[in-house]
Amino acid sequence: MSKPSSQDDDDILHMFVRSFAQTETWKLAAQLIKSPRFTEALSSYCEVMTRPPEISWPVNKVFAQKLRYIVCFDLIGNYSRWRRRGAELPTLAALQRTAPASARQVASFVNALRLGGYVIAERGQDRRTLHLRPSSALLKEIARSPLAFLEASERIFPVPTSLVSRIGNNDELLADWLGRSVERFRSRDIYFAPFPTIVQFTEHDCGYPLLTAVMGANYASLSPGAPPALPLTYMALAERFRVSRQHIGNLFIGAKRRGWFSVVRGGKHVVVSQDLIREFEIWAAGQMAHYRIIAGEIAN
Repeated sequence: MSKPSSQDDDDILHMFVRSFAQTETWKLAAQLIKSPRFTEALSSYCEVMTRPPEISWPVNKVFAQKLRYIVCFDLIGNYSRWRRRGAELPTLAALQRTAPASARQVASFVNALRLGGYVIAERGQDRRTLHLRPSSALLKEIARSPLAFLEASERIFPVPTSLVSRIGNNDELLADWLGRSVERFRSRDIYFAPFPTIVQFTEHDCGYPLLTAVMGANYASLSPGAPPALPLTYMALAERFRVSRQHIGNLFIGAKRRGWFSVVRGGKHVVVSQDLIREFEIWAAGQMAHYRIIAGEIAN
């Protein structure tokens, strides 16, 4: 499934982002897709995204859903901008103005994050305002997919010193890296919005991790050298992502009805539509490029 280097970039990027093909991000994404290492790197990304969580708190349930993830993403962005540029104070009120949820939803979620130790509320200099600081644990959870994408890009285009290690082991750099990503999304979302199927998966609890499990199984069936895939049984997926078997079943039924994929032979085989494969691969290449470019900026 590697892409021949002779292919035109517009053809590779297809209708999803063809109008953005000349941007820095999508020029690099086209080069990543053309690499013979691309499928292997993407397969490794899927394996990382389906690993069991390292802690008992239900991180997949909490963070693996679009709205909650974006609230955390925005919280990190607010804190990073304030630290870097002295921008608006990173308060709950500031977060409520930017997050795609009601003020009550944001306040309730932030309170849960504080109780879980993922957000630290610190008194400002005036002693009246509370600044919301992301903990190291929150940074690492929100950076899980970005770091995995960055690692995948390094498998394709290696660097002398790993950007993943440098950024992933430094909370200040990690917050800055994620914060700059937030700014680019807010300025012009050419990274996420063009992919309607990916967006639909992220709107469900653990929908995106489940999609990576499906795509990982697809790549494992095509390449003997691919990492072993998570079994696509209701029980295995429910246990790994800490949701109910009924929830997994509902996601599978919905995907089959829409023609995205179907799981057969008791979870031992999956048939994925070519349209979904193409969308996932272009989306992933864009994410690799997006985070690789920002990593290069802050590593200098």
